[in-house]
Amino acid sequence: MGTFVRLVDGISEWAGKLASLLLIPLVLITCFEVFMRYVVSMPTIWAWDLNIQIFAAIVMLGGAEALRKGAHIVVDVVVDKAKPRTRALLDLITAPIFFFGMLVLLAGGWNQFSLSWKFREAMPTVWAPPYYTMKFMVPLGAFLLMLQGVAECWKKLEVIRDRRKEP
Repeated sequence: MGTFVRLVDGISEWAGKLASLLLIPLVLITCFEVFMRYVVSMPTIWAWDLNIQIFAAIVMLGGAEALRKGAHIVVDVVVDKAKPRTRALLDLITAPIFFFGMLVLLAGGWNQFSLSWKFREAMPTVWAPPYYTMKFMVPLGAFLLMLQGVAECWKKLEVIRDRRKEP
C-alpha cells in the first residue's frame, strides 16, 4: 500500500503544481482585460469566460494537494489538543462523511458534465465557449480528492499502528 500512497501523493502534487501554474494565465488575462477595458476602451468578449474556466480548474485540481498538505479546514480547538494517534483516529471516524460528500460530488459532477457534453452546452455569453470543459473539472477534482482521501486514511492507519509519528 506504500506504493499506492506515494503514487497518489505524486498525482496530487502534480495536480497542485498545475493548478498553481494556472494562476499565471489567470493574472495575465485579468491584467490584459483591465488594460483593454480602461486604457484602450475596448473590452474583450472572452477574458471573463476564460478566467472563470481557469479558476474552476485551479480550485478543482488544487483540492487533492490541499488535502495532502493538511490545508483543509479543521476544528482547531479539538484537533490541536489531541495527540497524533487520537487525531488520526478522529480523521478516520469522520472519513465516511468526506467520502460520501465526494461520491455525491463525483456522481453529480459527472452527470452535469455528461449532459453538457451530450448537448454541446455553451456558456450564455457573446463568446460562448463550451461549458463541458469547465464542468469536467468537478468530477475530476472529486476523483482526485477521493484518491487522496484513501491515501490519507492509509497514513492515519499507519499513525494508529505507531509506524509513523505524523501523516
